[in-house]
Order: sequence, then structure tokens, then C-alpha cells
Amino acid sequence: MTAARLKFILVRPRNPDNIGAAARAMANFGLSDLALVGTFGSDWDEAAASWRREASVSAIDSMEIIENAKFYPDIASAAADCAQLYGTSSLHRLTPERDVVLLKDAVKMMAGCGGKTGVLFGSEKTGLTKEELSFCSAIINVPTRPRQPSMNLGQAVAVTAYELCGRSVCTPRAVRPAGSPMPPAETQRLVAAICARLQEKAGPHWGGQAQARAIRRALIDARLTKDAANALKLLLK
Repeated sequence: MTAARLKFILVRPRNPDNIGAAARAMANFGLSDLALVGTFGSDWDEAAASWRREASVSAIDSMEIIENAKFYPDIASAAADCAQLYGTSSLHRLTPERDVVLLKDAVKMMAGCGGKTGVLFGSEKTGLTKEELSFCSAIINVPTRPRQPSMNLGQAVAVTAYELCGRSVCTPRAVRPAGSPMPPAETQRLVAAICARLQEKAGPHWGGQAQARAIRRALIDARLTKDAANALKLLLK
């Protein structure tokens, strides 16, 4: 699922900090299309400046999403440009009247759509109602522990964004290059030097060959650089 084909719609969000956190999570995974439904009633224009200012505290490096977020009076108008619409719910407060799909399987359901896909997130206090979910093709659910079934709005957006498109838009950070392992003979020289020092210090408590094997495994697994190996040799002199 490409980020450009996803639209996240927050229904009746109450806390600007949560909206900012949702924008930041979207930015993490390349999404930018954010819509708000019923946030400030008819006072959107007056409240917008104040709301954006408050949201900026948590919308780190993602204020462009906040600035471009659009307000809609209802779900139908917010999803007017969407070819399909899904709702999210923990389902701990209601019995679903729509098909339920686990988040990990949602990408497969959305794949056949040629247009934009909207994803609804409910209010922090109540989640999406049955009426709001009735606009959706299916309900996306993230399995959680019964003792704490609901997620914070920002967290729910982050988990959903990652699962729907994070794997395809995010390039893994560079990992440490493998480099050339120490030759076995060099490793054994270090093992012998370390063991000699330990025997000297530990006396009768020296662990023998079992401890020598543990040291050998540790040196191999550490993938020491040449400089690190030389530093270790200096310590053993």
C-alpha cells in the first residue's frame, strides 16, 4: 500500500497533543493526507490557529501535515474522495456490525482498490460509534490485552501507518558492516592471553576449558575491529 493512497481521518479528536502525535506518526511513514471530522463544530476557523499552535508541541517535524489538515463537518464529506473506507476499533465497547479484519491482514483487503483508501480513527474517549462505523467496508482491529484493550490515538495511528505502508516506504538504516573476522589463530592468541591473566587472578576459581570456550565465543561474536583487537592486546600486556 503506497502512502499517497491513504487518507487518515480523525473523528471527533479531543486533544490537540494527540492530533499532533498522529501527524508525527504519519510523517514517520510517509503519509500526509490528514482530515478531521467534527473537531470544533462550526468554530473551525476561529479555533484553527489555537489548535495548530497546541498541536505543534507534539507534531515534531510534521507541522506541514498539521497546516494542510482539512476539517469536515461529517464522515461522508471527509471520505468523498475515497474509493473505500475502513474504521478502526478495539471492539471492547461494542459488538461489531461490520466484518472485522486484523490489522496485519488489512493490506490484502485494500490492495484491490485503485483509488484512495480512508481509515477512520475515533475519539480518544469513546472510539468510533456504530453509526460512524456503518460508513465503513470493514473494521480494522489491533489485538490487545483484555486488561488494556484501547490504544492512545497517536499510538493507534502509528501502528496502523506502519503496518499499512511503513514496510514499503521506509529504508532500513545502515547497519554495521560485517568486516573481516579475526583469523582463528589471532583469536586463539587473544583467548590464551586472556585465560592466562584470568588464571593468574582467579587461582583455584578459574573455570578451565569451559571458561576458555565462553571467551572464545565472545571474541568471535564481538566481531572486533583491528583497532579494538590491538587495544585489547595492550591491556593484556
